Amino acid sequence: MKSLKKLYLLVLGFLMIQCDVVPNSGYRTNNPGSVDEGKEFADLIEKDQIDKNKKTAEVLTYLINDTDPADPYTVAVIDNLSGCNIIVRLVAVKGNQIYNLPVPKNSKNQFVIYKGSYTMKTNVCAAKYYSQKQISAPLILKLSGN
Repeated sequence: MKSLKKLYLLVLGFLMIQCDVVPNSGYRTNNPGSVDEGKEFADLIEKDQIDKNKKTAEVLTYLINDTDPADPYTVAVIDNLSGCNIIVRLVAVKGNQIYNLPVPKNSKNQFVIYKGSYTMKTNVCAAKYYSQKQISAPLILKLSGN
């Protein structure tokens, strides 16, 4: 158990150095279909920098500690292995949670999100990614353009 916690701490330390975070509520767009995705990404990544250290600490706390089943939040860590900036869009199947999560090319980003069932989609360069996931514990997702 101690070696597992040491591994978590090592990974989390790496994430803290390499990653940015967005607020718990995520970001909403009025009409994603009509917004230029490049400009939307720039706006989202700018907002992503606000209180970066505080948010990173919050994500690390979720990853280090045991998950409390009663806690309504968990984390998503997204590793973008592609050469393109991406926006991962999570839409709750039930409820009104909508997250537009920016992840720079060849980088990682992590976020605190509500637990629940989500439709997840993004464009990874020219490839489309679509999935439905039940997220009740920390999610680590790797996406590549290959």
